[in-house]
Amino acid sequence: MKNKTNFNPADILSKASNRTSSLNPFLSSENANQHQTIDIPMDQIITENNPRKTFNDASIRELADSISQYGLLQPIVVRKKAGKYELINGERRYRAHKLLKSKTIPAVVKNVEQIDITKLPEIKLVENLQREDLSESDLALSLQELKNRHKETNEQLAKRIHKSAQWVKTKIAHAEILKETSLNANVDKSHPIYQIPTSLFTEIAPLDVSNRKKAIDYLIKGLEKKGDFPSRNDLREYVRPLKPTKPSKTKPKLKQLELKDLKSKLAKIKEKISVLQNEKAILEETIRKYKK
Repeated sequence: MKNKTNFNPADILSKASNRTSSLNPFLSSENANQHQTIDIPMDQIITENNPRKTFNDASIRELADSISQYGLLQPIVVRKKAGKYELINGERRYRAHKLLKSKTIPAVVKNVEQIDITKLPEIKLVENLQREDLSESDLALSLQELKNRHKETNEQLAKRIHKSAQWVKTKIAHAEILKETSLNANVDKSHPIYQIPTSLFTEIAPLDVSNRKKAIDYLIKGLEKKGDFPSRNDLREYVRPLKPTKPSKTKPKLKQLELKDLKSKLAKIKEKISVLQNEKAILEETIRKYKK
């Protein structure tokens, strides 16, 4: 068996903002050229574990029109699995072909022995980050999946992907609110909540669950009325009275103090009394002198 590729998603993730051609050793165009492209039946393709959950229907239609006019310029990438083909890269192209009701689609079939299959979800995450611009919600959910997969803290994940700990913290908070809302309200991926940017979720994060829902409803109503979410400043003013207030610090009652604390308090009081008595005596003596 061939040695499996030493794949480090962190190195690729840190460069994802460049949106360059694939740096993935499993999906690189250089390697793709070494594999033969074949037409695979659409009904033989399995789509699983894709970190991208939301797709723009208008964008898919535009891609379908382009494919209809010019053909597919870049084949999808698959691997054999259980007698069928698991999609590794190219779900937008796959969806466009489904829209066109195509029977087959050009694909490159990869040799599964070249890579650790357990890393496929990470590979799909990285590839999507580079090529298809994940929505902020998909990015947040994918990073949370990556964090859970490696059982890492936010700081450990930040170090591994070469991002700041604060950046990771805000993305994970975004994902946690999405998960919380999805579980409580059974929200599907077409819901406007998946369009809310991370910057707005940052203002919602400090709230409790019920007030988070109020803030999200406020954002969605703004989107429905004006076609866009309220600004971050407007949201900040809205959530200000919803944030939990810090409890005021109260001095402990005497009965709550231990005996040594009571003795210490008594000694301080006696010291203050002694100082006041001395001052009293000096004042009295001064007054007597004035009277003479």
